[in-house]
Amino acid sequence: MNLIIEFLDKVLELSFSDFIKGYEKHFKELASRLRRVAIIWFISLLLMLSLPASALNPESFVEGIYIPLSVYLLNMMISNIMSSPFMKGCNITFIAGHLSMGFEVWFSSSLFFSLLITIPALIYELWKFIEPGLYEHEKKMLKKLFLPIVGCFIFGCLFAFFILVPVILKAFILINLWFNVQSMITYADLINFIVSTIIFSGAFMTTPIIMYGLILVGILPIEPVLKYRIPLYIVVYIIAAIITPDGGPVADIILAAPVLCLFELALQLAKAKRKKSK
Repeated sequence: MNLIIEFLDKVLELSFSDFIKGYEKHFKELASRLRRVAIIWFISLLLMLSLPASALNPESFVEGIYIPLSVYLLNMMISNIMSSPFMKGCNITFIAGHLSMGFEVWFSSSLFFSLLITIPALIYELWKFIEPGLYEHEKKMLKKLFLPIVGCFIFGCLFAFFILVPVILKAFILINLWFNVQSMITYADLINFIVSTIIFSGAFMTTPIIMYGLILVGILPIEPVLKYRIPLYIVVYIIAAIITPDGGPVADIILAAPVLCLFELALQLAKAKRKKSK
């Protein structure tokens, strides 16, 4: 972290042109690494757009049906959500909305899955870029936090996929039934809702681990966090309410509860770690 502080001090002292010249080598290295990531993403995107679903579904190959792999994976996601126990007895009618909806969903789903494939390469290249500028203890700490952060992100995504999204959808449908209204939604809007909820939930679940790391390195003092943890938890609930669009208090609590548990666990672990280091 000292190297980062020194780097920021130098940035403030130098003019923009001097800054560019002084760090030209690093910018070139970063551009080279990001270029490799972009190539991986572009190849993944082309594969998702064109690769037939028969690669995963032999039945479609035998029947001679061509469905892009991204569309097949997306339909599997929707099917699993709609068949969730939380969605029992609920019916939604999907509509196109406009003529080009199919093309837009095809491209956006391919973009989404190709980005998922590219994330490991992006993390690897960024790590190789910043690794030489870190002290040995900072490297060890980041390596220790990496798996918990990834684990919390995956847990948050799975939590949203299997629990949060079905609960919110059922809440929408039940409220519509109060007015004897049939629930109808465009397929594109449904996908945008599902993907955004999953990504936000995954990112939200990582915040306690990030807070734990900031406390350990001394950037975030633990005393104010412990003192004002109740207002902090209220803020967490408010963020959960923003992430879960119109899901009602039940959906907000469902998302906020595991995050609050992780926050409390991270605080207690950081507190014990600080005491031991003293």
